Order: sequence, then structure tokens, then C-alpha cells
Amino acid sequence: MYKKVEGNQRMTAYEASAKFPNDYILMRRDEKVISNPMGTILYLGDNYGELFRLGLTLEDSSLCIVYEGLNHQRSLGGVVIGG
Repeated sequence: MYKKVEGNQRMTAYEASAKFPNDYILMRRDEKVISNPMGTILYLGDNYGELFRLGLTLEDSSLCIVYEGLNHQRSLGGVVIGG
């Protein structure tokens, strides 16, 4: 399930992840940059795949990307011992 974000909420990807820690965030970037892009938050949702598919239907979908809120980001850190 997702909801449209009203108003013009512009921020970086990191700011969006911190502001909406429990959501997936569909953002339209200003340009195709990799490190901490700036853009407009379009939708918030609880399902990555649903937002990704929605982003593909929008105008200029090449600039749309889904980010995870901080609470969705997981680390695979740890020690691996081979034998």
C-alpha cells in the first residue's frame, strides 16, 4: 500500500531515509547522480516492489528510484570463517 506525498518535499536520499525511517520512498531525482542525490519525494509505501512498479509508470521514469527508510536497511556484517 502506498500514499502520495502532498506538497513539494525536496531533500536528499539520506534525509528522506531519516525522515521516513519505516517506509519505502519513491523519489524523482533532479539528475542521474549516484552519491546522495537530491530530488522530490513522490510516494511513501510499505512494499518496495509496488513502489518500483509505480515508478515505471510515471513520466520520466528514468529519474525515479525507490529508497529504503533507515529501519528497512539491514547489514549483512559479521565475520565469515572459511574452512
